[in-house]
Amino acid sequence: MANYRPISLLTSFSKIFEKVIFNRLHDHVNNYNILAHEQYGFRNNLSTEAAAFNLLNNVLDALNNKYLVGGIFCDLSKAFDCVNHSVLLSKLKFYGITGRAYNLLNSYLCDRYQRVLIKNTDLGNCFRIGRK
Repeated sequence: MANYRPISLLTSFSKIFEKVIFNRLHDHVNNYNILAHEQYGFRNNLSTEAAAFNLLNNVLDALNNKYLVGGIFCDLSKAFDCVNHSVLLSKLKFYGITGRAYNLLNSYLCDRYQRVLIKNTDLGNCFRIGRK
């Protein structure tokens, strides 16, 4: 049961609306240099290949200079499912997302419910997403 992840089906209007919000947030974090240089996800011209190249280049450079190299790797494949919405909202406020934009995102993240169907069988539970 824990391996089944709900799929959100959105209307065309909702998809367009999410894209508009994404573009505005993306512009905000770029204009105010909020993201670290090491952040590769959700950034233009920075792919996983670029991240792998950068890592490999740094490791090889260190080895060539006779430094010891160690690494810790974490599987973050379900990281978004674990995001605490109240922490996320406080970080948005900290980085200058306030007023109507903040209220909109707060409304979007809080008090949502999802139902899960497996082979057209309703599991009968609503899963609450977020808090108010």
